[in-house]
Amino acid sequence: MNQIKIVTDSAIHLSNADIHNYGIAVMNPPILIDNKLFGYVNKIKSEKFLQLFEKCSVKPTIGEIAVPELIDTYNRLGKDGSQILSIHLSDKLTNTYQNALIAAKASTSNVTVINSGVTAAGLAYQVLAAAKWLAAGTEIAEVCDKLKRIQNNTRIFFSVQNNPQLINRKIVGKIRGMLDRQLNVSYILQFLNNDFTFVTRSRKEDLIDQFWEKQLAEMHDQNLVKLSILHSGSDERAKFLYDMLNEEFPFVPISIVATNPEMTTFIGPEATGVTYLLG
Repeated sequence: MNQIKIVTDSAIHLSNADIHNYGIAVMNPPILIDNKLFGYVNKIKSEKFLQLFEKCSVKPTIGEIAVPELIDTYNRLGKDGSQILSIHLSDKLTNTYQNALIAAKASTSNVTVINSGVTAAGLAYQVLAAAKWLAAGTEIAEVCDKLKRIQNNTRIFFSVQNNPQLINRKIVGKIRGMLDRQLNVSYILQFLNNDFTFVTRSRKEDLIDQFWEKQLAEMHDQNLVKLSILHSGSDERAKFLYDMLNEEFPFVPISIVATNPEMTTFIGPEATGVTYLLG
């Protein structure tokens, strides 16, 4: 049967039921420690990976989905004549999008590759919407146009502890990062225009709370249709944000999930993210 099948990254925050019901193929990158294979992302719970991340002197990293693996996936899924829609995390987070472009050209299947331009929860918004549209018979070109609108309407913020990832990505300068680590500084980051953007920093928890209160006032005048709260480590702040957001937006569905290994390697432990979609 000719149809359009979706391929995406393991970073996606979708339920197993949605993945099964829509036949979404989820890639499974390796977990590496000191460049040696430890396991695979789809085979480890978020909490277990976080423990690994915190305890290892050499931090685990997420390996690439290699071009040959993508080619094999595309060829297998397209063997029956199906088209493939391959939707991936922002290319600022992984190389999968670039590898997918190469694999699409080499595949015997008809593959369309999309850079979601967002992080994990935003990726879920796009993939689930695409799956529903395709199931309803929407043409792939129209789906791609609609996904671009979802990307533009997605807002992403992170509250992040000082960690080497911010320095490695040059979001925070090396000297500033060393000083801030001694002062136990936290940061607010926004993922905007397909990259992390520094918003503010503070030693005091109440100033971070003030940021969210200010952001909430801005969100009050916006048409929110989805909200996602991600956390690595303790969910205390996630629950605080949930209570605040649920009171303000009682009719908007809000999810709280432990962040996946891919995002943990970028935002580190004891971080909290808020992603929301505008209608």
